Amino acid sequence: MSRPPSKKEMILSVASHSFARHGYDRTTLEEIAQECAITKPAIYYHFRDKQALYEAVLCRYFDLIQERIPAREELEDPVKALEEYILNFGGFILEQPEFGAMLARELAQGAQEMPPGCHERLAVILQRLTAILEAGKSKGIFDAPNPFLIQVMVVSTLINYQSTRELRRRIGALMGAENSSVTPMEEILPALSQKILKGLTC
Repeated sequence: MSRPPSKKEMILSVASHSFARHGYDRTTLEEIAQECAITKPAIYYHFRDKQALYEAVLCRYFDLIQERIPAREELEDPVKALEEYILNFGGFILEQPEFGAMLARELAQGAQEMPPGCHERLAVILQRLTAILEAGKSKGIFDAPNPFLIQVMVVSTLINYQSTRELRRRIGALMGAENSSVTPMEEILPALSQKILKGLTC
């Protein structure tokens, strides 16, 4: 029998939903406290302010991503390592739509609200991607890859595809019966991975 979530875990869960739905500026601690059925001082007991709560929420997602991406990739096969990186990072975005929504807002606003702790975690993740790309370049497999470009391609493509589902459904219906169905998300990620790999291969 699993234990019920702690008050801190409940605050993080509700805050994650609020930040994803409303963004940082429009999320209030009052609303989070009300939804958690606690007082605002109870939030301050765990988090000194809204910025600290936001950092805890967002950094927790980056910590989970790091667990999905091993620190030491099998660089003997950079193509396989890159494919696994894309599938792991992209898969996490698909599994955690609230994280995708928060990350999309950050990218759209130039990461103005992203806390320094999240910068550090993202840097660690990008270092792992860079190591894979450099191994592929040294073996003559990849052609001058840019880790930031690849990361943005993965994140932006998946987030935009998720957020436009209803629009794609409507447009597809207008295009005719044969085009009315949209490619499911589980098929998008492997296809995206193959396109990125094809574009990088010398």
